[in-house]
Amino acid sequence: MRFFTSAILDLEIDIYRDMKKRKRLATILLVAVLAISGIVYFLLKNIQSKFEAPRQNTPDIQFTISKNKTLDAIVGDLKYYDFIKDEKTFTFALEHTQDNTKGGENFIKVGKGSKTIERGAVYTISQSMNTWELASILLNSGTRQDCDHGCPESNFIPELLPGGDLAPTIKETYSWVKTYEDCVKAIGHDGGQLSSEQYYERTGIRRCISPDGREFTEGKEGWSDKPSP
Repeated sequence: MRFFTSAILDLEIDIYRDMKKRKRLATILLVAVLAISGIVYFLLKNIQSKFEAPRQNTPDIQFTISKNKTLDAIVGDLKYYDFIKDEKTFTFALEHTQDNTKGGENFIKVGKGSKTIERGAVYTISQSMNTWELASILLNSGTRQDCDHGCPESNFIPELLPGGDLAPTIKETYSWVKTYEDCVKAIGHDGGQLSSEQYYERTGIRRCISPDGREFTEGKEGWSDKPSP
């Protein structure tokens, strides 16, 4: 009787230990699955985020691709001015987006296929576009530009600061000009003009045109938005 009792007790102990091991193993497996799932989710989320628009509710920008521009330079500009989050991701999107145009002599080849981007063209883009939208525009929506009489100095209109923020307008830049004396100081590489000494000798008036086009008269407060003829 004692033998059977002892045997049953040993069996119950073994069963308990076995169940405990199984629970421990199940816990380890569950933790491992959750950890792997978390890592996979993070990696997928990170990849997905690289295709998203860098900003929201931004204005349209005219992006000019000059006749000597390379693909690397284009992608670099878009990254530098915050139109894309990742250069390799954008190149991937270019290579896997439908191109409905026919390439020509002055087109930039994209990847190993037949996709191309037209040089000497203007593209309407924004920092609110995702990578796929931007790639589609560069492949399909360029407007050829006549640069026989000169092209814009800036790649972007309106002009952008490094990092992608809008550059201040000429009016914003010279908002500090409030007097004739300020106007004289403001004359420089952005423009501006003083009336001639001959004009002063003839009229007794000295005028100054600020770089943003306002006219100031020496000795008078305020200014005129329309310069005198």
